[in-house]
Amino acid sequence: ITPLPPETVTRPLALLEEESAFTDGPAAALLGTVDGDPNAGPAGTMPQLWADDVTENPAVGTTEVWELYNASADAHPIHIHELTFEVVNRQDIDIAEESHAVEVVPGTEVGPESWETGFKDTVTAYPGQVTRVRARFETPGQFVWHCHIVEHEDNEMMRAYRIGPEQPGQPG
Repeated sequence: ITPLPPETVTRPLALLEEESAFTDGPAAALLGTVDGDPNAGPAGTMPQLWADDVTENPAVGTTEVWELYNASADAHPIHIHELTFEVVNRQDIDIAEESHAVEVVPGTEVGPESWETGFKDTVTAYPGQVTRVRARFETPGQFVWHCHIVEHEDNEMMRAYRIGPEQPGQPG
């Protein structure tokens, strides 16, 4: 398998849960963005809803590494539509309990699992880790990335992303 070219963008993204005010457990599973560089210090997370504006907008033909910071208590099988990717590695993260800020723990990087070699369209993002995947974005349009657990997918853990410029008829 010919590896993908080196990335030109590294995009930190967040996998989050909002705790229920009524029961012991999460009320919502969400995707979001990371504000700052978790490799340099604590970085805040921002949950995003399905109806929010697109925040992931790779240019056509670019290669990016998506860093999936899992600040939740669950493993999430993350599926990215319209492309295949390489699993790069995983690394432990510290998570601030109240704010869900994330920070990479130096020296904890591990390579992909033996079954994760080759190109994939879904990767398991383990709790308390950042999972890094490298992808080449070649087909212009608007697509989705989401958790493949149906209860999570149906409860806001799905986001649109756009490759290239906005096209007529696409939501913001």
